[in-house]
Amino acid sequence: MKALIVYYSMSGNVKQTAERIAQITGADLLALHPVKAYPDKGAKKFLWGGKSALMGDKPRLQPAIFNADKYDTIIFGTPVWASSFAPPLRTFVEEHREALAGKRFSAFVCYMGSGDKRALKKLKKLLQIEQLDAEMTLLEPKEKSKEENDARIFAFCRELGVTADD
Repeated sequence: MKALIVYYSMSGNVKQTAERIAQITGADLLALHPVKAYPDKGAKKFLWGGKSALMGDKPRLQPAIFNADKYDTIIFGTPVWASSFAPPLRTFVEEHREALAGKRFSAFVCYMGSGDKRALKKLKKLLQIEQLDAEMTLLEPKEKSKEENDARIFAFCRELGVTADD
């Protein structure tokens, strides 16, 4: 089984986690980049990101190659913005809804305060599924214990059932 990690990362927490999962599982990576970048500093970062998440925005994304036929499993990675997932994931899912049909889905979120469970719930609703094959939440992984995070990431990878040997 081949997996693809589709992720959006602003501050590097999600990117670091996605790369670690890919290292363990052999999954491919697809980073999403909006055409117009979100502010990444100060109050604007939280205001624009939170507003975009709450309003269900669908930012235009920079072109990326996605061949759904290569993958059985799609793993989504996102920061938590206003108790939701980052809007670039909404754009990706809606643009590729047909191609994603029949795939297995898992997800991880990185967060700073709260809203992690609600973000996963909203992502499941977007994907039109009741349950993810595997899910993981990480509180500020760049700032927290590497050993603790690695243990959680390894447990998530075991739950995925995807290994580099597949």
